[in-house]
Amino acid sequence: MDRELTFRDAHDTDAADLADIGRDTFVETFGHLYSPTDLKRYLEDTYSVEKMKEDLRDPQVEIRMAYSGKRMVAYCKIGPVKLPTDVGPDPALELHRVYVYQAGQGVGVGRILLAWATERARQRGAKNLFLGVWEGNQRAIALYESRGFEKVGTYKFKVGDTLDDEFIMRLRL
Repeated sequence: MDRELTFRDAHDTDAADLADIGRDTFVETFGHLYSPTDLKRYLEDTYSVEKMKEDLRDPQVEIRMAYSGKRMVAYCKIGPVKLPTDVGPDPALELHRVYVYQAGQGVGVGRILLAWATERARQRGAKNLFLGVWEGNQRAIALYESRGFEKVGTYKFKVGDTLDDEFIMRLRL
């Protein structure tokens, strides 16, 4: 991977690229956990070009992309809280995704995107930033904890017919 990283906000024309990186990075990281049927259904439901277009049209959703040269290597998405938790009376946002291709991991791109998400949440008036993370994703959990996130709950995340145990984490801004 080229060490020259550039970042930009996503545009309407990025839907297909976002769908590709969403599918690819999910499969790289989690594909081995699911049956082919469950995985296929989840990918089709979650990372279709139309779903990406819906996100890009939603004024409450922001997506930031990272490039190494001309290749997208990561992206980050924030928006309204959709996790099954009581967010309390203070304004809150959710960090929906920080997805980085495995080839791009370990160079700081995830940390940079996480810093962007935290700053954007503050700028938008959020007092708390929530996220959901699979309990077995120790690398991500360690990153979030190192940035001040704390575990505040659990929930079940559905991939096809599979239910995964996930942590809900919160950062007080």
